Amino acid sequence: MELEKVLLSRKSCRKFTDKPVEEEKLEKVVISASLAPLGLPRMCTPALTVVTDKDALAKLNGTYNAPALIIVSCPPSPAPGIGDQNAACVVEMMSLMATDLGLGNIYLYGVTAGLQKDTDLMAELGIPEKHTPLAALALGYGEEEIEICKEFVAKLPMNRV
Repeated sequence: MELEKVLLSRKSCRKFTDKPVEEEKLEKVVISASLAPLGLPRMCTPALTVVTDKDALAKLNGTYNAPALIIVSCPPSPAPGIGDQNAACVVEMMSLMATDLGLGNIYLYGVTAGLQKDTDLMAELGIPEKHTPLAALALGYGEEEIEICKEFVAKLPMNRV
């Protein structure tokens, strides 16, 4: 798929089927994360936790019953906010790859906010020690077909100087 078509196709999916995501597609999504631009990559390298186990997914709130979830966590950073920014870049890269592969996906924050309060579940999921879950991407096959936007236009307010 060409980039413009991917950008026009990327929509948040909140209704997933039970169909599992194929390993080769999950692997491509995970690899795409390593292509994200990162700030302070030697000090604040994100870690990924891929959750496909149904029992583990059931313990997490707000996943929209997606068959796969990728949690992005970061270690403490000397630069305030850099972990959040890195996590956002990683999720965006994975989201674009998932869209290109025909997978529905949604950027999640609430899952990680709740997870931060449950150190036992963090340990059970294998979140690296001293890392904080900052963002997540739920993915799978959407119940509805993805609609492609018809026009490539700016929708955010913009100021030019």
